[in-house]
Amino acid sequence: MKPRTTAQLSRAALIAALYMVLTLVPPFNALSFGAVQFRLGEALVLLPFLLDEAVPGVVAGCLVANFFSPFGLADVVIGTGVTLAAALLTRSLRRTRRAWLAAMPPIVLNAAVVPLYVSTLTLPAATADPRATGIGQVLEYIWSHLSWSVYIPVAATILAGESAVVLLLGLPLLGLVRRYVGPSREVP
Repeated sequence: MKPRTTAQLSRAALIAALYMVLTLVPPFNALSFGAVQFRLGEALVLLPFLLDEAVPGVVAGCLVANFFSPFGLADVVIGTGVTLAAALLTRSLRRTRRAWLAAMPPIVLNAAVVPLYVSTLTLPAATADPRATGIGQVLEYIWSHLSWSVYIPVAATILAGESAVVLLLGLPLLGLVRRYVGPSREVP
């Protein structure tokens, strides 16, 4: 699903850059990371519903943005993996022609998976620097320190933030892109 034309490559790069700006630049960065997240870059995760090139664009933007995350390697690997899975699922739902249905993968995946490491690595007792260890050690730390009493409220706040961004910003953006840009067309 790599971009095949200059226009697709340009759109993928633009989507990645927009994701990074909306996630990292003040004042947007204030709520991009943490137990309460309102990551404006996530408004772009619905674009794969229309544009194939949005998948690498959103994933690349998320990957670079997550390098600046306080959750280090966990956010880079797991968070970006969640974005990739959500983008692919969103793209696969384009046959339904229901944009609201395409909003479900990023909302559900982010609300279920991201709190696993956010809730664990924000605990006061979290002494391990997630940037200083390998992903295996990070996963082991998360699993051994997971507390459902902390996970559930963090999952609720991430669910609320992701829902707000995707539904209130992402769906209208998708409508604008559908109207002015149109869907991707396969090039032989």
